[in-house]
Amino acid sequence: MLKTIMLYYPSFENGGATKNLINIVNFFIKKKINVLLFSHGAKKNNFIKNKHLTIINAKKIKAIEFLPTRWNLAISSVFNLNSYIKKNKKNSLIFSMQSHIPAIIIAKLNNIKISIRNSEEPLGATFYADNKILSFFVLLLKIFFYNFSDQIIAISKKSEVSLKKIVLFKKKIFLVYNPYLNKIFKIKKKKKEQNFSILSAGRITKQKNLFLLINSVIKLFKKYKFINLTIIGNGDQYHIIKQKILPYKNIKIIKWKQNLKKFFLKSDLFVLPSYYEGLPNTLIDAVNYEVPCLATDVSGVKDILVNGKGGIIVPNNNQKEMQDKIEYVIKNYPKSKKMAFLAKKRLNRFTKVNLVLIHKLFNDLKKV
Repeated sequence: MLKTIMLYYPSFENGGATKNLINIVNFFIKKKINVLLFSHGAKKNNFIKNKHLTIINAKKIKAIEFLPTRWNLAISSVFNLNSYIKKNKKNSLIFSMQSHIPAIIIAKLNNIKISIRNSEEPLGATFYADNKILSFFVLLLKIFFYNFSDQIIAISKKSEVSLKKIVLFKKKIFLVYNPYLNKIFKIKKKKKEQNFSILSAGRITKQKNLFLLINSVIKLFKKYKFINLTIIGNGDQYHIIKQKILPYKNIKIIKWKQNLKKFFLKSDLFVLPSYYEGLPNTLIDAVNYEVPCLATDVSGVKDILVNGKGGIIVPNNNQKEMQDKIEYVIKNYPKSKKMAFLAKKRLNRFTKVNLVLIHKLFNDLKKV
């Protein structure tokens, strides 16, 4: 029987992925399964109080500060992981939720089972990466090392398909949606305001392709002066975008907030313009708040928006389509609202029920 999970998550950051991590940790420690969390920045007060949780904090390695922060922390965390395996090898497994390759190497060297949760669509992430040469090299490493993992959890159908193209032993891949939502909200009906408020939230990085949305909205300003756009998040493109939108009073950018409820409740449309994703949690939030959604055709979007029945899906990086569909929502708002209600009826797939499936997968892995 499984008694200990060594959870490898080197970089504890704001956002949906960390919320999933918190839900997973809380589930297992409630079941009196010991969780050793290897991470940087995680604190006990991020989780429910429980003696079954131990946090082993990673520190940056000064000798390799030239590496990206995530890589540095991944190496630091894996050294800690290797030390603790020797003390906790019996009735335990490694569960990797970030930077899987170092964790796979340590698992194989110590002859311990490892399950990895792949949080993005590998081929899409490679095609749209900032540094394509480096990203292609990382993809080659994934193609090699992922085959040595004992179990792979895909979080969307598109991600599952992508993984099956790079992994030889396809039976080790399982589709389990994010255990993201704690509850499905009941939203009070609100009176439609004169302004049309568009919201986008997430990391402010190239991956999120926010210029696609901003340029589309700027074009629409000429025809629809009542549009306003709010972007919420942190990231390396924050100040670039802030400079870009300076001439436009109807566009504002706000630093990331833990609670986005008031922004969702004031919004008429949520837009996800990303180049690639795994399973976009902010899109799940938007559906939960019954906000009509428009998203590019990236991993996880068809799962959440019921193949386009629960929201509008446009081709990746196509500004004309983005513009046209925003205009469509403005002109056909009642129909767009009905689509949001349809998507919400299927939201149970993204709740804590998935934690039971993950637990079963772990127990099955220990039996092999």
